Amino acid sequence: MHLQSCKELVRRLQGQDGDVVGEEVPATPKKIFQLLNQFIEALSSIPEPELALRLYLQCAEAANDCDLEPVAYEFFTQAFILYEEEVADSKAQVTAIHLIIGTLQRMHVFGVENRDTLTHKATGYSAKLLKKPDQCRAVYACSHLFWVDDQDGLKDGERVLLCLKRALRIANAAQQMANVTRGNSGPVTLFVEILNKYLYFFEKGNPQITSAAIQSLVELITTEMQSDTTTPDPAADAFFASTLRYIQFQKQKGGVMGEKYDTIKV
Repeated sequence: MHLQSCKELVRRLQGQDGDVVGEEVPATPKKIFQLLNQFIEALSSIPEPELALRLYLQCAEAANDCDLEPVAYEFFTQAFILYEEEVADSKAQVTAIHLIIGTLQRMHVFGVENRDTLTHKATGYSAKLLKKPDQCRAVYACSHLFWVDDQDGLKDGERVLLCLKRALRIANAAQQMANVTRGNSGPVTLFVEILNKYLYFFEKGNPQITSAAIQSLVELITTEMQSDTTTPDPAADAFFASTLRYIQFQKQKGGVMGEKYDTIKV
């Protein structure tokens, strides 16, 4: 049975447990999900772990749409097991982690305990990616798991800040390594990317993201770019200049947002 067809059938069956398809076989959402699980397990034994992981996450989303928390959690658990045991290529790991983070961000069905368990796993795996820049980007992506606009209960400003600070530490470590090897200016771009995350959560009203913290980060990036050990990078320079123009634009716009940005000097 085609996966998408199964998912559509699950949605149609939602709320109709015990209905009969045909004359004899009761088809419930849980049974359809069991079939899907068997189908994906067969794929992972071929092996096609990356495809299987993607399908586990799609099924988790479908279970989320049906408000089946235990089923969604089981699919996420299978995805994590597959990631840990079968996804060995570093580039494939990066892709998989971002898929996991993106899917988890869209989930609303999980209670506090299950969500915390899955989020902890996602952030842990993010920090263990092979390359520092990949670690940094995955960790700051995890910040969105703690601040979801359409879910009032998911706005934990402190944990957002902890994620961003962790990403900064990783970016700083990458910068130190680049200063030793020279010729690698990528980490400066990481700082600018993190600055943009700070601005995002600042505008969203996260009280932990202050104008003072943004000011410090702007000054840090300026210092790094002027450092003799940093190789010039036109793309990073343009990215930073664009970000500063955005801050300036917000300052000049006036209103509530203009007031928020007013104390940031660029």
